[in-house]
Amino acid sequence: MKIAFRWLKEFVETELDARAVADRLTNAGIGVEQIAPVVEGLSGVVVGEIEAVERDLGVSAAGHHNRLVRVALPDRRYSVVCGAPNAAPGARAAFAPPGARLPGLGEVKAAKIRGVVSEGILCSEKELGISDDHRGLLLLPAEAPLGADLARYLGLDDWILDIDITPNRPDALSVVGVAREVAALTGAPFRFPKVLVTEGEPEASALAALDIQAPDLCPRFCARVVTGLTVKPSPPWLAQRLRAVGLRPINNLVDVTNYIMWEMGQPLHAFDLDTLAQHTVVVRRARPGERIKTLDGQERAIGPDTALVCDPEHAVGIGGVMGGADSEVTVSTTNVLLEAAYWDPGSIRRTARALGLHTDAAYRFERGGDIEAPPDVLARAAQLMADLGGGTVARGALDVYPDPRPHRRLTLRLSRVERVVGACPPRADAVRILQVLGFAVDDSGDDLQVVVPSFRRDVHQEDDLVEEIVRIWGYDQIPLTLAGGGEIMPVKRPPGLRVARVMSRALNAAGLFECVTWSFLDPDRLKRMGWNDPAGLITLQNPSSIERSVLRPSLVPGLLEVLAINANRQMPDARVFEVGNVFSPHRPEDGDRPAHEDLRLGIALTGLRAPRAWFTGGRDRVDVYDAKGLAELALHAAGLTDSDTSVWLTDQVPAYLEPGRAARVVQGSLDLGWFGEVALAAREVFDLSGPVFVAELSVTALAGLPTPAAKYEPLPRFPAVQRDLAIVVGSEVTAGEVEAAIRAMGIDLLTRITLFDVYTGGQVGSGRRSLAWSLTFQAPDRTLTDAEVNRLHERLVAEIAKRFRAEVRGA
Repeated sequence: MKIAFRWLKEFVETELDARAVADRLTNAGIGVEQIAPVVEGLSGVVVGEIEAVERDLGVSAAGHHNRLVRVALPDRRYSVVCGAPNAAPGARAAFAPPGARLPGLGEVKAAKIRGVVSEGILCSEKELGISDDHRGLLLLPAEAPLGADLARYLGLDDWILDIDITPNRPDALSVVGVAREVAALTGAPFRFPKVLVTEGEPEASALAALDIQAPDLCPRFCARVVTGLTVKPSPPWLAQRLRAVGLRPINNLVDVTNYIMWEMGQPLHAFDLDTLAQHTVVVRRARPGERIKTLDGQERAIGPDTALVCDPEHAVGIGGVMGGADSEVTVSTTNVLLEAAYWDPGSIRRTARALGLHTDAAYRFERGGDIEAPPDVLARAAQLMADLGGGTVARGALDVYPDPRPHRRLTLRLSRVERVVGACPPRADAVRILQVLGFAVDDSGDDLQVVVPSFRRDVHQEDDLVEEIVRIWGYDQIPLTLAGGGEIMPVKRPPGLRVARVMSRALNAAGLFECVTWSFLDPDRLKRMGWNDPAGLITLQNPSSIERSVLRPSLVPGLLEVLAINANRQMPDARVFEVGNVFSPHRPEDGDRPAHEDLRLGIALTGLRAPRAWFTGGRDRVDVYDAKGLAELALHAAGLTDSDTSVWLTDQVPAYLEPGRAARVVQGSLDLGWFGEVALAAREVFDLSGPVFVAELSVTALAGLPTPAAKYEPLPRFPAVQRDLAIVVGSEVTAGEVEAAIRAMGIDLLTRITLFDVYTGGQVGSGRRSLAWSLTFQAPDRTLTDAEVNRLHERLVAEIAKRFRAEVRGA
């Protein structure tokens, strides 16, 4: 809801500026989303008077009938070219002389138009930046002071507060409601709008009648009659105030209803009294199949239990939502029945949603209005309408209120404030806060006896009063205290969570996406993948479906589901991981737990190693070494740098992995996990056409290892020396075994070992293969000589040749 700051200050005498008021409101729960000027880039525009039309300049290329007019200000006169059709002698209008600034146009300068010099601009609403209307000049009343600053005269030098009101605070959906909050927050005096009405003859009851047939839908209906009115445009101050808050001016009578709704929060509706049959208003439920044409020109079918405002013959409006087209105010209207009612919030909410009519009135009524507000609001609106339309307010008001509602009464103990909040303002301050907010307070006893005003439908219990006091007193007044008597309890992360987080960050940085999959799997799918041991699975006693009836024994099936979903959506290249628990039957060390849980990290990848592009050729696909490398990356992130791989024997490889394409990851005798290629049969279960590579590591096992201290080494100052080692060994000898043997020799100057070639073929013979490494030697304190490096290299070659019966091809 938008509110003009100057309008707000009519009811609260605060010296604070708009931004300071916005901060106070936001801190008290009335959120101000934005503060913006009414118009930007406007200055120097004044009230001018067209003295005369001097001559006709013909029709412009844009089709405007240009005329040269003389514009008078108190101190001088200007010649201005004007194409507006409503420019007439004696009219007062917005005038921008040379030096003034207009939004979107910048500084106004004298310019030659059709051969004559135009000394300024007579402005339309569009040129002033207040609307898109450029059909004619913005005309001002004859009493507008000549030469006065237009921005100040129309209130354009103002700020708009865009306020977000929560559904439980309908009382703040008005300028008055927000002003009451500001008064409580700042201590500034609050003024309720003046409700003074000058009544004439005859009695309103002699001119109109009310018949409320559905009091459950409309507990209160009030009306006043204003006669002898003239429909015309609203005065500029009223039209501009409505524009500033986002409403479109229509005419003086309709604009009054919108103005008062915004000011006091009570929606109103003006009926053309002469169009109401028997001058009678009937409020009833809709009849089966009933239809009504609303003010927006739409004919609508009305559902049951919808409140309708009718005359004795037909419906003239949808109660609390929108009026009907048959009784709207028109240019010929002279007599008006002005209504203000209280409608059942639930009924309005259902009706607005069913019809798709989300009007300003429905927005307020569905949140709950003030059942005691209609009489005062009607009196103020009727007087303003009479003043602007030249009419007379009939004596008295029509008011049907069959079941008056008593005010809610609550007892407030200040000790309760202290207990709930931890602090309490002085008693006098608490009483003042409640009274300024509209609560009646009896302070004569030990406890406060509080009467809740009818507009605060959100206050039901003692703690609601506590909240009111504290939010106005200020949350910053609550002292800071430490929990547990002042002892600070440090938060400790479980070791498994710490390890999982660092491993996840490392894989994210490597380009993998983390996912979360189901903990429940399909036993038939597991069986087809190769899990043939039902005793190793935990079955749910009451599963939601058979497809989710066992707890997962591994993260792999869930990750394969993710790859299958991506492939079905034309995303064949995927690199994902997951951290989650896997489950196996109870073990003795699990104690009272019904199953054994192990926190694991799972990795799955398929498709191209790099994004698909013309330069990749579509050949750079992931392989088992990518899975191994990513597993090692995660282990290094967890602080483990001395892991090793151990190839499974053929009869030990799980059925869902390819034999010879999988291995375990170990540290000594501790099994940390595995990696490998998914077997073809397991891939076919998920309709995955391309090779898939997976890895799974036990985070639980890693968390049980001691955390190594971080080691930092300076960058090397002296150059390194490279040597190559190429040997031919039996096919049963792995590169890992050879590397382990080289490291076991303890050559300190050997800083890096890199395997760069593996060859099998006719050149090395059957059952044999060639392995080649690049060896890097480097000293931290000197430059190595060739003699030193040669001695170390020869020693290393001799040891490897002897241990593995290797043929040295190059060294």
